[in-house]
Amino acid sequence: MVTCPRCGSEANTPTKTWPIPSKTMKEGERPQLVGIFECPNCKARFRSAVETETGPKDTTSIKNMVERVKSIKGELMQTLMNLREKINTLETERASLMVEIVKLRKAAESRAEALESEVSMLRNEAESLRDLLGYKEEEKEEENPLE
Repeated sequence: MVTCPRCGSEANTPTKTWPIPSKTMKEGERPQLVGIFECPNCKARFRSAVETETGPKDTTSIKNMVERVKSIKGELMQTLMNLREKINTLETERASLMVEIVKLRKAAESRAEALESEVSMLRNEAESLRDLLGYKEEEKEEENPLE
């Protein structure tokens, strides 16, 4: 926490931060951060060094992040395997449905052909009955009564 130079109250979070690199920095060392703070009481804006916590907390958080990434990767791999299984199942089901559709189409076509032949036989029978009963001659006479 940083104290306000005007009123002495404490400001918690900076509104803006930036690093100040040093020529004497060692490898792996982080640059010092400076930030602009705004006082919650008097609204004065001032600059101050930002305290950065370094040490084991950072390394443990990196280790935690690596572990989280590994667990997420494992979950994603499991999800991928499940999706592949579902895709395979759906593909086999699709193939069996296509075979069933072909069978049903053939059955429907054979029924349609049977019905067409039956209808043509019935038309032939009806025609022969009309011929036998002389229905065509009477029908012609009714159509042209003046002849």
